[in-house]
Amino acid sequence: MKIVVFAPHPDDELIGAGGSILKWMEEGHNIHIIYVSDGRAAYTYEKKMGRLILTEQTQISEDELAGIRMREINEVIKFLEIPLENISKFELPDQQVSEYIDLGVEKSKEIIKDADRLVIPSNNNPHTDHQATFTIATKAAKELELSDIEFYVYSIYVSVKAPKEKRVKVDTANYREKVYRALLLYDSQKYISSVKSSFKNKKRSRRERFGVFKLEDLNDYYNF
Repeated sequence: MKIVVFAPHPDDELIGAGGSILKWMEEGHNIHIIYVSDGRAAYTYEKKMGRLILTEQTQISEDELAGIRMREINEVIKFLEIPLENISKFELPDQQVSEYIDLGVEKSKEIIKDADRLVIPSNNNPHTDHQATFTIATKAAKELELSDIEFYVYSIYVSVKAPKEKRVKVDTANYREKVYRALLLYDSQKYISSVKSSFKNKKRSRRERFGVFKLEDLNDYYNF
């Protein structure tokens, strides 16, 4: 099975579905990851929100931070042992992905055209880049008429609202330590208090929850 994971920012792939990624790899599935944004605005945004630890390391330009975050992806992928050719970096501007929907759709089509499952952030999401990533993934699938493709919808900032028959829990207890070690490779994020907390929560997590949908379900559910 070809599984394509959409990450709005570097680290969302692990927070949203890290244990599942490792489990699916162990089961022999072909894992691809699309990193949609370049993460450049993390310090700017978190400083405004009062969640940034101010140090010399955080007094850098957005261009510098984007470069750091793209390099961190390489370290994470190497650690997880995902083939580099399965990784796509769209490098759309962080906090502005909604302005590049059509570009994101076109970039996605070649990657997802033969996919069996897309793992994506939820609809009705308070984070603009997460919402835009949902739109990119579903719009690309719709334009390709991928009626048989399966959507696994994860949630980071909100709970997925779906009826019982549309929900699945993946037991990831055996993978949580490795996921946590991978998250620590996103060293630039240790200066953001909320992110540090989410990393620690991931270390304690024993399962990951998804809403499971088909393209025909689009717009019939709150998070899809």
